[in-house]
Formats: sequence, C-alpha cells, structure tokens
Amino acid sequence: MFSAKGKLILSITCVVCMVTAVFLGVGLAKQVSILSFGEGVNIASLDKPEPVGMVNILVMGTDDGGLRSDTMMLVSMNGHTNQVNILSIPRDTRVQIGKNYQKINAAIGIGAQEVKKGKQKEPEELPIEKVKMITGMPIHYFATVDLDGFKAIIDALGGVDYDVPFHMNYDDPTQDLHIHFKPGMQHLDGQKAHDYVRFRHNTDMTAPGDYAMGDEGRIRAQQAFLKELARQKLQPQYLVKINDLFAVIRDHVRTNYTALDLAKHLNIIKNIDASKIETFQLPGEAKYINGISYYVYDEAKTAEMVQQYFQPNSLPPNAEDDAKTEE
Repeated sequence: MFSAKGKLILSITCVVCMVTAVFLGVGLAKQVSILSFGEGVNIASLDKPEPVGMVNILVMGTDDGGLRSDTMMLVSMNGHTNQVNILSIPRDTRVQIGKNYQKINAAIGIGAQEVKKGKQKEPEELPIEKVKMITGMPIHYFATVDLDGFKAIIDALGGVDYDVPFHMNYDDPTQDLHIHFKPGMQHLDGQKAHDYVRFRHNTDMTAPGDYAMGDEGRIRAQQAFLKELARQKLQPQYLVKINDLFAVIRDHVRTNYTALDLAKHLNIIKNIDASKIETFQLPGEAKYINGISYYVYDEAKTAEMVQQYFQPNSLPPNAEDDAKTEE
C-alpha cells in the first residue's frame, strides 16, 4: 500500500517547510551569519550559481534506508521575476546508468555504492548528473531530505489548516497506520498531516475523487496540499519559529545550501508570492519495457517546457502571451 511512492508528498512538504524557514530568515537577516548548515559538501557536477537568473535546487526525499529517492524535483527561483517553479520528476523515469537502464530513483543508491568503492565522493553526484542530462538545466544546489523530520517541521510551524475533500478510511495494522478523516476544514498537527499525505485509497480499495486517477490524481492532490501549506506558512508571524525550524532542518536535511547562500538570495526569497508558485511534471508516459514499468520522458516536450518556464527570463511565464492578448 504505502511503498516508496506513498511517501512522495512527505518530501515535497518538507521542502516547502525548508523554503518557509528560509523565507522567515529574511526578517532575521542579522542572524544569518550565525546559522550553520550546508557546509562541507562539495559535488563536482553542481554548477556555479550566477549572480542573477535561475537558482536551481534538486530536492530528493529518500526512503528509510536511503537507497532510493521517493521524491525528486527541481525547484527553480527566478532572480528576475521572483517566480518559483517546481518540476517533479517521476521516480520511475527511465535513465541509462552504465550499460544498463534503471529507474532514476535507484540512482542515489547506486551512487552510495560508488562512494564505497571510492569512485565518487557523494551519493548525490549520480542523480544530479542524470537530472541535468534529462532537463538540460544547470543545478546549483541539492537537498536530500530525511522524511523523519516531516512531523517535527509541521509541529514547529503550528500545524496546518486544511480542507479535507473526502472521507478517508484506511487501516494497515502491519505499519500501525490508521487514516480516518471526515471531509471539511480541520487542523492537522504533524501526525495528522503525515497521515493525510500518505493516503492513496481506502481499505476497501475505493479511491475517492482525483485519487481514482492513480499517480496523476495523487500528484494533483499533493500539489494542492503543497500550495496551501506555502500560502499559510509564508507569513511574518512565523518569525518566532525560526530557531526551531532551522534546528529541524539541520537534523533532517543534507545540503550544500549554506547560510551564505541564504544571505545572497534574501532579495529573491522575500518577494516570493506563494500564490504564484507553479508546479510541473516531467512530460512523458508510463510504459512497460521488457516486463518492467518505466516512465519514459518526452525529450522534445521537456525541452519546450524548460525553455518556456525554467529559463532566466526577465518576464514571468505567459507574460508575453498576455501582452499580445491585450493588444
């Protein structure tokens, strides 16, 4: 029921909370110099950030053993427009690693094996290389998220008010997992938020609303939760939570993004409008190849999407089209 796929939104939410914490740091800019996180990690395949333009962060959420990335997404901050676009990369995306084809979620585990052999310095090197190959985009930073911090971050933020769209009833005694929600607005603490985002279908295998669409439906539900979380938590009143948030991040996020980088990006981050965060999925389709289920990305459509939404343009997405319409 809840394999690695079931944890997708946990990683996404952890990242939103991390970005929230960074945003809140704007109000405490004088404290930035004393924060300590992200030092000591150096990956050769990462690109040097440009003073102005896109700041791209590859975010990976690993499973309990750290051998597979349940979540992989590229978060891009546009230095010209202060727009944030998020590209989700399906965990089953087919890539060539060595002489064989693999699902991209295995790249971090294979990277860990290469580290043990002395062929790589960090396990993240391989997935970073593969995402750069797929998208043609530079990657300046990475963050590997420990999902155990999810509940702690939500609790540090004071929980989330969320309008649960459906009755949800699922029980799995083997995991001690019990999800029971009635539809309607309610307050979710860390545990309840954890339960909500893990939902895929009811115990009797019925799947309400968008969940009946499988992966596509779950992505829609996850993106709705992601945007609502950002809308609520990118607020000045959470300044008092900054120390608690960074404490959780230090314990549960491995990254090369440092306090110095935070200071450089304050002007971008403080102007982020949470309501304008856009989410995308790598274009492609699911296919069985040699009896294995893969997600095969569409190279042409990916290049088109990257050009339109993930380049350091001086105008926000669709601004030129809107201007032509007005004419």
